[in-house]
Amino acid sequence: ISPSFHLKVIRTFDMVTSAPEKLSGQAADKMQAGVILLDFMRRELNLSNSSVLGACQKLQEAVGLPNLAPRYAIDAPADAHDGSSRPTLSLSALLKQYGIRLTANQAYHQMVKLGIVEQRERYSRTGINNIKKFWSLTAKGCMFGKNITSPANPRETQPHFFESRFPELLKLLDTVH
Repeated sequence: ISPSFHLKVIRTFDMVTSAPEKLSGQAADKMQAGVILLDFMRRELNLSNSSVLGACQKLQEAVGLPNLAPRYAIDAPADAHDGSSRPTLSLSALLKQYGIRLTANQAYHQMVKLGIVEQRERYSRTGINNIKKFWSLTAKGCMFGKNITSPANPRETQPHFFESRFPELLKLLDTVH
C-alpha cells in the first residue's frame, strides 16, 4: 500500500469518526435549546401535560432520539387524586351544551375579571397591527380546564374546560357583573 493511499485512509477514518461528534454536539445544543424553550412555554402558558408530552415527542424526533416518552399524559385538575384524565370541551361547546345564552367571547371577558383566563398576544403577519390575540388559562384557571396547543397555530394556546368542573365555573360566572 502506497504512503499516499495510507494517508487517504487515515484522513477518511478521522473524518468519519469525528463527524458524529460534531453532529451529536449540534443535536445536544438543539435538544438543550428545545428543553429550555419547552420549560419556558410550559410555565408561561400553563400548558397541559398532554401538550408538553406532544412537544417532547416532537423534540425527540427532531434531534434523532428514540421515543422514550409515554404514549399519553394525565390531564386533570390539580386537586384530583384518582389519577385519571378528565374529558374536556371548548368553552363554546360547553355553553351550548348547558343552554347558556352567552358567547364564548363574553364568557372569556367575565373570566378575566375572575383571574381564570388572560388574553395573550403573538406576532402575526395577518393580524391587526401584526398582532394576533388568543386566550390562555391562568394558574388559577387550570382548576377548571387545561391549555392545549392550538391546532390552528402551535404558537398559541386554546383553553379546554373540564366537563366535571363546568358547573362550578358557571356559578362563578354568575357572580361577575
